[in-house]
Amino acid sequence: MLVLGDVVRLNARRYPDKKALIMGNRSLTFAQLNKLVNQMARGLLRMGLEAGDRVVICSRNCMEFVPIIFAVWKCGGIIVPVNFRFKTDEMLYVLKNSQPKILFHSEEVAPITKEVRKRDLESGIPVSISGEPLEGGMSLQELTEGEQDQEVEVQVEPLSTAMIMYTSGTTGFPKGVIFSHFRELSDVINQCLEIGIRHEDVMLVNMPLFHNGGLSLSLMIAFLRGSTCVIQGGSFDPDEMFSTIEGFGISVINVVPTMLGKMVDQPQMTKYNLGSLKKIVYGSSPISESVLNRALGTFKADFYQVYAQTETGMLLVLNPADHFTERSRFTGREASLAEIRVVDENGWDVAIGGVGEIISRQKPLGMDGYYGMEEATRDVIRDGWIHSGDLVQVEQEGYYTIVDRLKDMIISGAENIYCKEIENVLKEHSGVEEAVVFGIPDEMWGEAVCAVIVGKSGYALKENEIVDFCASRLAGYKRPKRIEFRNELPRNAAGKVLKNSLREPYWAGRDKRV
Repeated sequence: MLVLGDVVRLNARRYPDKKALIMGNRSLTFAQLNKLVNQMARGLLRMGLEAGDRVVICSRNCMEFVPIIFAVWKCGGIIVPVNFRFKTDEMLYVLKNSQPKILFHSEEVAPITKEVRKRDLESGIPVSISGEPLEGGMSLQELTEGEQDQEVEVQVEPLSTAMIMYTSGTTGFPKGVIFSHFRELSDVINQCLEIGIRHEDVMLVNMPLFHNGGLSLSLMIAFLRGSTCVIQGGSFDPDEMFSTIEGFGISVINVVPTMLGKMVDQPQMTKYNLGSLKKIVYGSSPISESVLNRALGTFKADFYQVYAQTETGMLLVLNPADHFTERSRFTGREASLAEIRVVDENGWDVAIGGVGEIISRQKPLGMDGYYGMEEATRDVIRDGWIHSGDLVQVEQEGYYTIVDRLKDMIISGAENIYCKEIENVLKEHSGVEEAVVFGIPDEMWGEAVCAVIVGKSGYALKENEIVDFCASRLAGYKRPKRIEFRNELPRNAAGKVLKNSLREPYWAGRDKRV
C-alpha cells in the first residue's frame, strides 16, 4: 500500500462482500465502493483532471462524499474538503486560494456556489452531488454515466500532495494545510496503532468529513483495517446517536467533550442497548472532570483522549488504563510515530514540572506547509519542527498536559494565567454547562480575566454565585473580573469554541491578542 487510493482497492480484493459504508437504508460493499470510485475516477479524467489539480467538495456527510475523495486520489488529484456552513465570502476566499478545477457541491450549498461563480468564474466546474446541476455544470450521475469500473492507469507518487485541509479559522481566515499521501497514511497508521482499531469494528462517522475528526480519525482508520463505517449526516443528536449505536452495533465513536457531556445528560439513554460500544475517542477541546467521571461511570467502554492539530497529526494519547488513575488529569503520552519537545521562549527544553510550547518533528506526521503561504509556513516549520502554539506542562513518566494556547495565555500584573485552569474550575459548578476564559484589557494590570458562561437548563446563574465559587478555589489574580452569561458559545466545525470572536470586541482599537 503506497497511496491513499490503494486503501479501497485492496479492501475490495480482500473483503469484496463486506459492507464498507452504511447510511440509513443504503449500503455499499467494498467491491461496490471500489467500482464506483473507478467510475468516478474515469469521469474525472474525461473532464480533464490531471495530477496536482485541486478538487473542492462542499457537502454534509453523505455516502457520495467517500467515493469522490478516493476517485480524486486515484487520479492523482488533490482533494479540498470545505465546510458546508461557509458563507459566500468564506467560500470565495478558499476557492481563490486553492483554485480548483472541479467543485463538488450538495443541493443545500448550491445557492452559495451559484453566487460564488457570479463573482469568480474560475472557481471550478460545478458538479452537483444532489439536486439539479448549476449552469455550466453537471450532476454526479452524468459524471459516471457510461464509465467502466476497472482500475484507472494513473501512477500516483506517495510524496505527492493528496489533500489541502483548511484550518478551523479561529483567528482570521483559515490556512490550507498541505498533506501528502505518505503523511496521511502515516497519521492514520499512527492512530490505528494507538487506538487499536480491529477489522471487526463498526465505526460511527458522525464528525464532519471535511475535518480530520471525521476523515482521518473516523473513516480512514476504519478503512485501513477493512472495518465498516456508518455515516451520519445531520447535526449531533444524542438520541439519534444512541439509536444508531444500538441499530448497527457500533463499536467505536469519536466525539468532542461537548458531545460527551450531552450524551451523559440524556435521560433517555437507559432505554438503548449500548453493549456493542467498545471504544470512545475524544479530544479537540478540554474536558471537565465531572463530565469525564460521569462518562467513565456510564459507558462500559475504553476511553482514549487524543491531542492533535491539523498541522501536526496526532501527537499525544491518554490510554484507557490511565483514565482510572491520577493520570486522568493529563492529556497523554507521546504517540507511536510522533516525536515532540517542550521548549521555552529561547528554544531550550523544559524540565519536568515546567511549562513550554509543544513542538513536533515534521516527518512523518506533519504537514508539508500552508498552501500559497510561504511566510506563514516558515513561521510555523523551523528546522524540521512544527511549532504548535500550544502550551504544555511536562509531567512525570513521559506524560504531558495541555494548559493553554500560547496566544491565549493571560499576563496580569506579570503573572502568567492559564485559561484552562480557570475553565476547569468553573465547569465544576453544578449550574455551569460550559465556560470559556480569556484576557481583556485592564488599565492597572495590563490584562484581566473574563469568563463567558453557558448555564445548564433550568438553572438561573448569578454573577455573585460564580464569584463566591471561585473565591475558595482560585488565587485572587486568577479570579474572573468580568462574567458574561450566554445561551450558547460560537464554535467551528470541529467543535472548538471561537474564542477570538468573544475576545475581539474588548480589544477593538488596541493591540489585539489574536
